Amino acid sequence: MISVKKALFVALVALAALAAYWMFGSYQKQAQHKSIAALAAEGTAQLKAALAGEPSAAGIARIDALLEELRRAGTSRQIAMAGAAEGYLVSARAIVLREADVARAEPRAAASRQALAAHMRAPRGRDDSWIRRASDLKKRMDQEQAELDRQLKTLRDLIYTFPEAEKALAPYVDNSLLLGAAPQQAALKKVEAHIARAEGEAVRAGRLPER
Repeated sequence: MISVKKALFVALVALAALAAYWMFGSYQKQAQHKSIAALAAEGTAQLKAALAGEPSAAGIARIDALLEELRRAGTSRQIAMAGAAEGYLVSARAIVLREADVARAEPRAAASRQALAAHMRAPRGRDDSWIRRASDLKKRMDQEQAELDRQLKTLRDLIYTFPEAEKALAPYVDNSLLLGAAPQQAALKKVEAHIARAEGEAVRAGRLPER
């Protein structure tokens, strides 16, 4: 009888331990899910701010911190979700970085366009100095414009492909935590309009004034 009682006691202890392990595992899984979702949501907030025209060093640094926090966190029970969240944050970071690059390139390109346009409106002298100056200004504008165009088109491509990163994370989080189709499409149209506008302004800057 004693051996039976002992066996029963051992079995009960084992069941209790198994239940405790299962409960702890379930708690860990839920906690990791909540933590990863929060990191992704904050990444979305930083991305939205950049797409609204507010890219900043602080925003970039914050996404870097989110990625570092995700990589340091225990995600053993949410490995697939963590991988999808990392891809999402990396993609968001790339867009924010490119937005900042565009913000730096735009004033330089605009200044070079304005300088050439002003020269083209200036009276032409009797020697070749006006032509040489126009050539120098055109060369500078072309260089600055090419850099802006490169940054804008890279940004366009990053925004265009961003839904792929969203798609990977979507099964794990509520859609409200992601960027979503409407902001992505609006950002894409904004960049395409910027590309067309900059190209048009460059063409106009090099024209001689009508007499």
